[in-house]
Amino acid sequence: MDQTTNTLELQNLSIGHANSPLIENISLQIQAPCLVGLIGNNGCGKTTLLKTIAGLQKKITGAIFYKEQEVTTLTNKELSKIITFGFAFNSSTFPISVYELVSMGRYPYINNMATLSEADHVIILGAINALGIQHLQDKLITAISEGERQKAYIAKALAQQTPVLLLDEPTAFLDYTSKKQFFKTIKENVVIQNLIAIVSSHDIDFLSRNADYLIMTQDDKKVVFDKTDAIIHSHYYSTHFNY
Repeated sequence: MDQTTNTLELQNLSIGHANSPLIENISLQIQAPCLVGLIGNNGCGKTTLLKTIAGLQKKITGAIFYKEQEVTTLTNKELSKIITFGFAFNSSTFPISVYELVSMGRYPYINNMATLSEADHVIILGAINALGIQHLQDKLITAISEGERQKAYIAKALAQQTPVLLLDEPTAFLDYTSKKQFFKTIKENVVIQNLIAIVSSHDIDFLSRNADYLIMTQDDKKVVFDKTDAIIHSHYYSTHFNY
């Protein structure tokens, strides 16, 4: 993966709908390697923010830059090689194997014959092994547990191998041990591959222990971005997230 400066920047970004913004005037810069936690109460725009960065939802105003290039100027295929958006799986899914699901992460890179290369297969197996689901790779995703299926979707996101990784509630359906392993795996990938990973999660304890920075959405449509230690000692955090 490209080891040059990997920077994601939001400039005066407002998101949501024009007549009903969820977050207004976000400005922040993230430089790899960096694991960022995204926290906030339900309905405060966490998923919308990730979708907007990923180009899946139109912004209201402002700009999103990757390496100083506005991402809205990129084609879908170009953007899919830069940003991965992974989300909690949809239970109504097609009966394909775990291996086939994870291989879909390689689609931005497949050749004109729509076939996977040997290098693609190595990456797919690496992602499967990273999530500890190699024993499931031939099973249908409709025939495994919710937690196992969630791991398969995370593996698919890792297999896409983009420098920016956006994950929305990736630890949903995972047990404690699997959550702990997930954050260990993500932290390792962030450092080894020089990634920016933004993880939205209600598992505040795991985020506070593992994230380098936190983005905290507030009820006033504002966002606070700072080092994790600074955020968890802030008044808003202690009021809303300390139980």
